[in-house]
Amino acid sequence: MHQHVDEQLEAHLAGELSLDEERVFQEHLRQCRSCEQTLADARSARSCLAWLVPQEAPPVPGPGFYARVQQNIERKAESSWFGVLAQSWQPRLAYPLLLFGLLVAAWTMTFQMDVEEESVFGFPSTQFSSLVPSEAERLDNRDLVMTSLIEVSEGN
Repeated sequence: MHQHVDEQLEAHLAGELSLDEERVFQEHLRQCRSCEQTLADARSARSCLAWLVPQEAPPVPGPGFYARVQQNIERKAESSWFGVLAQSWQPRLAYPLLLFGLLVAAWTMTFQMDVEEESVFGFPSTQFSSLVPSEAERLDNRDLVMTSLIEVSEGN
């Protein structure tokens, strides 16, 4: 019998049961405490979620509403100086702007590839090789650092 009540629970809460079904439903609730508790829980959940259901249907626009809105938009676009300018120049500028964008992109890619091939850390490769110390200079610098450290430590 519980399954029958569970199936009719939503219909009961919505008030959609016939008189006979409602009578049988109420009679079962008087005899079964677990179904009565289930009904109380369902009512509680339904009241918690009641704010989700709109109280009234949203207004429906009248006939021709969207057409009037579209006409109003078109009229404002035609009357503004920017709308007139955009309509007259837009088709003429589309291809030149596209070509200009492609040229800028190609130039940027070419320039960056040249920089990467010809330089190291922003220095031309010929200057960078002269800035890198040789092995002998590295050993001299290491000896100089070690000597300086020894002198400083002996002085303290």
